[in-house]
Amino acid sequence: MAALARDEHDLLVVGGGIYGVAAAGEAAQAGLKVALVEAEDFGAGASWNSLKTIHGGLRHLQRLDLASHRESVRERRRLLALAPRLVRPLRFLVPVYGHGLKGREALGFGLFLDNLLALDRNEGLPVEQRLEDGRLLGRAEALAWVPGLAPEGLTGAAVWQDAQVESSERLTVALLRAAVSRGAVAANHCPAQALLVKAGRVGGARVCDAETGLEHEVRARMTLNAAGPALLEGLPSERASPMPLGPWLQAMNLVLAGPWPLSGRLAVGGWSGGRSLFLMPWRDHLLAGTDYWPASEPRPGAVDSFRNELARAFPWAGLADRQVTLVHRGRVPGGPKAADLHTRPLVLDHEAHGGPAGLVTVQGVKYTTARAVARRAVAVAASRLGRVLPGCAPDGPPLSWAAPLEGDLGERVRVAVRDEMACSLGDAVLRRLDLGTAGPPPESVVDEVLALMARERAWDEPRKAAEKEALARFYQDAYNGEGVR
Repeated sequence: MAALARDEHDLLVVGGGIYGVAAAGEAAQAGLKVALVEAEDFGAGASWNSLKTIHGGLRHLQRLDLASHRESVRERRRLLALAPRLVRPLRFLVPVYGHGLKGREALGFGLFLDNLLALDRNEGLPVEQRLEDGRLLGRAEALAWVPGLAPEGLTGAAVWQDAQVESSERLTVALLRAAVSRGAVAANHCPAQALLVKAGRVGGARVCDAETGLEHEVRARMTLNAAGPALLEGLPSERASPMPLGPWLQAMNLVLAGPWPLSGRLAVGGWSGGRSLFLMPWRDHLLAGTDYWPASEPRPGAVDSFRNELARAFPWAGLADRQVTLVHRGRVPGGPKAADLHTRPLVLDHEAHGGPAGLVTVQGVKYTTARAVARRAVAVAASRLGRVLPGCAPDGPPLSWAAPLEGDLGERVRVAVRDEMACSLGDAVLRRLDLGTAGPPPESVVDEVLALMARERAWDEPRKAAEKEALARFYQDAYNGEGVR
């Protein structure tokens, strides 16, 4: 906190999800003096609500958005190279029925175009990280791969490879550690109370250290808002720039008990009410999603309703009888139609739109392309400082931090607390140690982690009880949809 408040920074990033973390890394690599503050824990919001897929942008081809497709291919390749222990190839299969826009011919053309535009998708990757060409399967082959597909009208299946991240939480922390190694200063559990505005210019933010309750002013020549529109509410109305996005959506994925019902690791697509859903293996569980609805609308019974919908979309998987072990929820920007996900990221220079100087907002919709979008936002901020970002430097060898923490539990907890800013039991269990990211861990494990953290952080008995209660409440709230951000 002293380092945050002592000096004026070139750039203050507010929001420690994947977009804020990526922005801090890009800015630090470019030589800017960077500060990052996060209201809760790094990656605890929408970045935690992930279907764990690293996309190559195949869906962008449906809109003939070739630039976004190419960006996705590059960023997928980059993550496969940077984090080979966390990001690995995963084969996807989507059954095709009949003809038309979702039929065999259309998907076949999409795969052909993807193969052509992504010829460099494996450039520089080791053999085990390389992705195969997409192709079409015949009807019999599709049924052999996924027994139980509805046979009526089935003409085959589209098969391609994307990638899956074993732990998006560990990957976010690894990218943050890389940013800090380049000079960024970061703090979690440090909500921004308000932007500092003087003479029509944003000069940083007033933040609160949740550990002590003390407030600090973090001064910066430019501020990058990666925390959504709430941060802008305190700006004078005549100077605030409107957010050119639709309303917020609630996004939900379900983690279900294994085992995976097919013989190989294969994500399978399905259709429900005109929208596509996916079911995939993840660790020793199943991961299914994604459901979207307007965040302003209460949705009681959403989990049971969505599980029933998934059971209809994937009748071969026996989902109705599987336990839901965890519900992933997060808020994401919506599109112009109800329950439509926004398809394009936003980089907004507020001064250029009649708002206050010194402020840039970034919002994204995909984990995969966070680095590229964040770099564009940092470039805007840098230009306002009279700086030009250098060209993209080679990423170098894989990130040493992009791997599960290993060793005995005591050592892993010490690393999480001392080196990775785990300030609460939830920080450790959910986003550092991978103990509770697929569902509540055994109580004996929770108690062991709690005892280890209590020694590290000098927690007394009331604090220990509060930490354990907060973790239990988190799982219940995730199921009921309370406290989602």
